[in-house]
Amino acid sequence: MRKLLVLLIAFAALTPLEGMGQDLPGSAPSIVSKLSLDPATVSFRFDDNVYRSVTDSGRLADGIVAADWGGLARVDYDLFKAYLDYHIGEDQYLNYTNLNNLKNDINLLLAVEPTEWSFYYKFDYFIRNSQYFDFNYFDVNSVIGASWTPNGHWSYEAQYKNLARQYYDTDPAVWSRNFVDQSESLSVQREVDDRLTIKLLGSYTNRQFNRYAVEQNGSNLSSLSVLQNDNTWKVLFNAHFYFASVLQDINVEEERTNSNSYGFSNSVQSASWAGVIRPVSGFYLELIFRLYIKTYDVAPLTNADLELGYIDEDSQDLLATKANWDIGSDWVGSLGVSRVRTESDQPNSYYIKDVISAQLRRNF
Repeated sequence: MRKLLVLLIAFAALTPLEGMGQDLPGSAPSIVSKLSLDPATVSFRFDDNVYRSVTDSGRLADGIVAADWGGLARVDYDLFKAYLDYHIGEDQYLNYTNLNNLKNDINLLLAVEPTEWSFYYKFDYFIRNSQYFDFNYFDVNSVIGASWTPNGHWSYEAQYKNLARQYYDTDPAVWSRNFVDQSESLSVQREVDDRLTIKLLGSYTNRQFNRYAVEQNGSNLSSLSVLQNDNTWKVLFNAHFYFASVLQDINVEEERTNSNSYGFSNSVQSASWAGVIRPVSGFYLELIFRLYIKTYDVAPLTNADLELGYIDEDSQDLLATKANWDIGSDWVGSLGVSRVRTESDQPNSYYIKDVISAQLRRNF
């Protein structure tokens, strides 16, 4: 961690690295390339429930020092575009050092953009290494998509996504959380005017876990010969608009999941609001609120190898505020406070986190 912080501070003094090849007027298309640095961040946060305990007596607090930095390589040729982005980050816990984790994220984008159309392929390889099993895994995500933006105010996009998560720990209770997602989505967006944009998205996802499905026969439970499959349908409405000089974003979401394994079928309703207020130049305040309700058809099982598995923490109750201010031309500082209420791997139990964070970002 110390070496990474030294590197970040050293690079903060550098100027962006760029290599450009430009077309001459009237010449044939040529390759245009660019290499740039993404913003580098160093932060400190205080977390009052690092092990995500559902009881007050089990809440353990710690301070975390974090750093993140990366770069982007871009190549354009006529209608063809290619991006390669790499990020490295690290979380260092002051007391509970087994939670320390290193993150590597590689993103690739290949696209063809003829006139009103864009056809693209995205690949993301995310690696997280830690002594703590829950922070020790890798994700492989592939996306194929097409978007159409005709003249006017409407745009359309279709996507197919394949996401696989695998934990390094081979204990059955951990490996049962491995999963593969296959999903399709279709969205329609309309720019009503320069102050209002609305979007409607529908998606279907099949998630296959690395564990056998379970069925109930009377008071007995037995394993089936097929893996657990959860089928989820989602409808999302989004509105992005300016009102009373405040940039606002609203999401309303409905989900339904049907599972072939006992205790996993559920319904979700969620709503969120985010606003950005800029009272003076060089300072802006972010406000975020999310309400999330998840209802299971029956109580999930509690067996060690039949836990809830992958939980999306970003889809839970959230209340957060973050102040940002410009420090010179390239530096940005921020201070944030948040409270999160999230589903745990114990049925009908939730844990609460209160987090205070401070961050310094260097733009290139």
